[in-house]
Amino acid sequence: MAMTNINSRYEYLLEVQSLYWRARKHRDRLKLRSILDDAVEITGLNRKYLITKLGKRLKPYPTGLTRSDPRGRKSIYGSIQFQEALLTCWRTANEICAERLQPYLAELVPKLESCDELNVDTATRQLLLSASISTIARHLKRVKRRSYVPLGTTKPGTLLKSQIPVRKGLWNETEPGYLESDTVAHCGGDISGNFIHSYNFVDIATSWSEQTAVMGMGERVTVECFDKVKQRAPFRILGIDSDNGGEYINHHLWRYCKKNKLEFTRSRYCKKNDNAHVEQKNYTAIRKVVGYARLDTEEQLAIMNRLYDGSLRLYLNYFQPTRKRKSKEYDPSSGKARKFYFESKTPYQRLLEQPDNCLSPEQKAMLQSQYNNLNPVQLLAEIRSLLAELEKTLG
Repeated sequence: MAMTNINSRYEYLLEVQSLYWRARKHRDRLKLRSILDDAVEITGLNRKYLITKLGKRLKPYPTGLTRSDPRGRKSIYGSIQFQEALLTCWRTANEICAERLQPYLAELVPKLESCDELNVDTATRQLLLSASISTIARHLKRVKRRSYVPLGTTKPGTLLKSQIPVRKGLWNETEPGYLESDTVAHCGGDISGNFIHSYNFVDIATSWSEQTAVMGMGERVTVECFDKVKQRAPFRILGIDSDNGGEYINHHLWRYCKKNKLEFTRSRYCKKNDNAHVEQKNYTAIRKVVGYARLDTEEQLAIMNRLYDGSLRLYLNYFQPTRKRKSKEYDPSSGKARKFYFESKTPYQRLLEQPDNCLSPEQKAMLQSQYNNLNPVQLLAEIRSLLAELEKTLG
């Protein structure tokens, strides 16, 4: 059995080192091999590591040092209570990255405590609120999941292209109401026949998102989805930006935007980064939740709309923080880019920060009232229940 006490191991290596140096001085390879074989078996250390370690002067370890604490520093975040509380917060936030989770803990922890979903002592609570991004990332590193590659089924539309201006580059909008929109096909890799499509809408300024599901995909259906989102959004819709799909570039949506005085723009052909906000939400709000299976029945459509209209919509907008890029700098010497971000916030938090001329005090009070009555753990349970119903229909 390998030696675990590092102080005993240090004393053993001191004795071995004198023998090792003598054998190396006389270039006795058989003796060196025998010494290393015995040292590997007794200490449990890697052979290459032992060669490096025995070749240098050994430094004594501080007294009381353990193998799991090689630097002699007291572990601050190693308690089971802290790790369990962090995992509770992380799972409640839908397992988001540490960069998004850490700034959001100041809001999430009190909310979970008010809903009786998190009960921790004062010391553990202080650790949760003071933990750095790197500390949180280190604790969550082993439970990360890998993403999947979505399937695109966009067919280009040619009508009215000359009348709909192209928008490219970064958005400069700070006022809510300018939406990016895209569709997600639930065809399961087979685009034959009729199947469900999800329409996705994302507000640029606040990241507020709305989703709705329809059977098939067409010009009139697109207008109906926009009208539904217009009635449901907590702010006034001012503009729409889409890709070049035929469901968007058509007379029906063009007339709708003219009638409602909406600014209508489109991205460049085959330039997905022009619609980066909604492309990202296609995964986080739809693919990551619903998956990639084929959905083509009325029962499945009803379940998806219950999901989109209720618990998922509330959970994404009130309890899912997002990050916005502040700037991007290039290093001329290496050619690499470095991005800087604002502190992550939920769409709800960004709406409350809007000036009164963009969102009235009455609208903010309505949002706050709804937020106070929500429990993120219950919303997640409702989402999982609806997804279980949806899974049963797949056969």
